[in-house]
Amino acid sequence: MEQSEVTPTVFKTILGPLLPLLDAQCAKLKGDATLYTLSFAPFVINLVFGVLTTIKSISLLVTEINTSPAARELALIKASKSMYSEAFVRYRAVIFRSLFHCLLEQLHFLGIPELQLLGRLVCVDGSLIPAIKTMSWATYKRSANALKIHVAFELNRMIPVQIISTDANTSERKILAQLLEAGVTYIADRGYISFKMLQQIIAKKAFFILRMKSNWKYVMVQPLAFSVPSSWQDYLGEVSDQKIRFCSAEGVYRLVCFTALGEVYFILTNRFDLKTHEVILLYAYRWQIELFFRCIKRTFKAIHLWSHEQNGIESQYYLYLIVYLLLLSFKQQCPLQQQGTCKNTPTDASMHRACA
Repeated sequence: MEQSEVTPTVFKTILGPLLPLLDAQCAKLKGDATLYTLSFAPFVINLVFGVLTTIKSISLLVTEINTSPAARELALIKASKSMYSEAFVRYRAVIFRSLFHCLLEQLHFLGIPELQLLGRLVCVDGSLIPAIKTMSWATYKRSANALKIHVAFELNRMIPVQIISTDANTSERKILAQLLEAGVTYIADRGYISFKMLQQIIAKKAFFILRMKSNWKYVMVQPLAFSVPSSWQDYLGEVSDQKIRFCSAEGVYRLVCFTALGEVYFILTNRFDLKTHEVILLYAYRWQIELFFRCIKRTFKAIHLWSHEQNGIESQYYLYLIVYLLLLSFKQQCPLQQQGTCKNTPTDASMHRACA
């Protein structure tokens, strides 16, 4: 969203669902509003304004709020850069996490019916964010520091549902093990697969669709009948579907293989109920989490850190998720309001894509 588009009316409408949650949180922080000029509510509102106007740093946000007519019309609280630094220390990330999860429960997001029929589907991936040398906790390489943002992205509604920030060297499989929930199908690339990870997912009564490493040794137990839409035949080749057993691990798994654009894919899953093309399609949908990272890193300018402490950075990224939900809800409700209803009416995939 461009800065010129953030009019007071639009800003207040986008912010609307968050305001009651802020009031409830402020009631728990007794005396907060009287002790601090930049208390919790104006701190969050100012940061939301910064994200919506794609401001890269706290210094620029301070200047914008001090000088812009839009900020003046919104009656945003003026504060110094040091006040923001103190607020990032004072307000723990768990508060922002609570706001995010409350929004998830409160807001209605349009689902994609074709995906809803396949169960709850979550993509998992991590993305590196460069860090400065003084951020010693964000270890990466001898010559550079970095942190990693791990996100669980629900495909059914195309929304982020969990986020964890760590140093860049933290194992992605370790993070996935923390996220596991029964009944959910997790979709991820090769960095997440290991025999131990497969067993952990199964033990949690969850499911997986993971790209397998090409050097894993296995034997075929049974070939499975398969078919793919005729429209896919120009893009896919050498498709196969089979039950397999690994030479060094127990259990029977399903392996779907195909080539696309000259590259060979081995997709391993324990979803035997899906059709071959559905397994391929769900793995292809993994790209949606990459688009989400591009949105927050490039559109929201999330590659620029507002704080150099782990708590502040985690708070910053929860704020991005909060703004993402607020914007998506706003965009989805606009066409429904034009139709004269904001009810939870059924919609098809094309409507979801148009709104999202």
